Amino acid sequence: MALALTVFVLAVVRTLDQPLLEAHGFRQTQTAYTARIYHQDGIDLLHPKLPVLGEPFEVPFEFPLFQAAASVVMDAGVDDDVAMRLTGLVCFLLTASLLYGLVRHVADRPSAVAALVAFLATPFALIWGRTSMIEYLATAGAVGFAWATVAWRENRRPEVAGLALVAWLVGMLVKPTTAAFWLLPALGYRPTNPRVTSRGRTAAVLALLVLVPLAATALWTRHADAIKAASPVTDWLTSSELEDWNFGSLSQRFDRGVWGVIVGRVVVHVIGLAGVALLAVALVALARSVQRLFWVGVVLAGALPPLVFTNLYLVHDYYLAAVTPALAALLGFAAGFIWRHLPPKAPIRAVAAVTGLLLAASTVGFDHAYWRHAWDDEPDPATLALARQLARVSEPDDRIGVIGLDWSPAVLYYADRWGLMIVDQREAEALDALHRERYHRVLVRQPEETDLRALARWPWVASLSENVYGVADGMEELPTSPLLATDSANIAAGRPLRHGLHIRCDGRPATIPSGAHGTLVRVANVGSTTQVSAADGLAPLPARRAILLSPELATDGTIALRCSGPPLTVDVSAAVFPKRV
Repeated sequence: MALALTVFVLAVVRTLDQPLLEAHGFRQTQTAYTARIYHQDGIDLLHPKLPVLGEPFEVPFEFPLFQAAASVVMDAGVDDDVAMRLTGLVCFLLTASLLYGLVRHVADRPSAVAALVAFLATPFALIWGRTSMIEYLATAGAVGFAWATVAWRENRRPEVAGLALVAWLVGMLVKPTTAAFWLLPALGYRPTNPRVTSRGRTAAVLALLVLVPLAATALWTRHADAIKAASPVTDWLTSSELEDWNFGSLSQRFDRGVWGVIVGRVVVHVIGLAGVALLAVALVALARSVQRLFWVGVVLAGALPPLVFTNLYLVHDYYLAAVTPALAALLGFAAGFIWRHLPPKAPIRAVAAVTGLLLAASTVGFDHAYWRHAWDDEPDPATLALARQLARVSEPDDRIGVIGLDWSPAVLYYADRWGLMIVDQREAEALDALHRERYHRVLVRQPEETDLRALARWPWVASLSENVYGVADGMEELPTSPLLATDSANIAAGRPLRHGLHIRCDGRPATIPSGAHGTLVRVANVGSTTQVSAADGLAPLPARRAILLSPELATDGTIALRCSGPPLTVDVSAAVFPKRV
């Protein structure tokens, strides 16, 4: 066992300092941001912060045990991203160790070794076994619960029952959609040499092991839903609102295309073609096993989650982490069954062992493209560039509105900024909150392709960089910028420079004269969707009643004004107040 775990660690160790963006950066950074805040401000398990949807900057889902553990690693001086990956790796290795112990307890050592290899040597494990994800803390709790419950049913030791209780409590609080199904093999186990005890006591202990975690999970879910329901920006994320998202539709369950995607991922990413044959052998071994109900429970722990949470398994490939221990246990059980029926000759056993290892290696190599990019490619450079840009034009205490990134925390996490992200489900409410809470910076992912009329809540808007805008109710609150636009009518102009200039807005620059201390462009046809820009490196502004341009945008006394959309008619004059542009 130790050798297999060591080989896996050596294989992935060089990837532990990568940004958390190679796969589902949305979820990885969501987990990491809470852990970072725990590291900075202390651990508060009942109020985990996720500063992406505005006040109170809380969007609780899972009970944040994983985040708390990762923050302790950060406290030891480990870089944030490395700490998250290390914590995920430890949880993965813990799941692998517990799986080995469970299969060895119920079956035998060859089955346990094979299950361990089947769990470790997969393309799926090479990616997800070292990510900033809660998945393998939940699987560790689930598998640990099954093993401890099986052991307790034989030895009746109270400390083992206590371990079972803690393990399932962890698994259920962290991710009940994973842990709940491992109740089936735990209760399906048939003690082979149990200590004599009353049925009533057995039933009472088992009820305690089951009901306490269920009650704790229900209380946490109610608490988390109350927090999300209290904000009009997050109320769409409560459990009742997400039922369709979590469970999917009845039609999905009868859609061959849906199951083609899910089963295809299982075969290609997790078990390989050889694993399909081994699962068939596992069914034969199950039928002959004295622990038939236990192994039926393992089959159900692998099959029921996609049947119950079909949409989640269709949308997110990482959800397969929940079923990988069950699949590995079945593959190990099948391999052990074959091993027991081989002739007891060393050469034959050696060939069988080498063949098994080669099949595991072929599974990894067959799906090379799935995991290799996570090791060799630069993960999501666009996100990192946006984060660097945002950090450059804002201060740590600035609150940032974000348009066009859903509510993925990745950019805010790497910029180390708190903010409010505009999501389609609550766009109007979020924009109102940005204005009400006096946000002065808004990041737009693709300004040229975005309807900038969303910024109409602010009379003043400024271009701060390629993707970041300043917004304010008054010019005095606006961040300094060389390019401003406003709907305010109280703007004094200096000497007229050009009257009635028609700009076609076909992407080609229109040359306008520049005032010595700044230029004022008055737009006649306000209300169009036209966007105006004046320099590379500055996001386009929505055409408003007045556009103010700094002298630094001029070359040889003129400014190249570009626009897209409906044409404009403008008057150009010198600006009176040069200090703000």
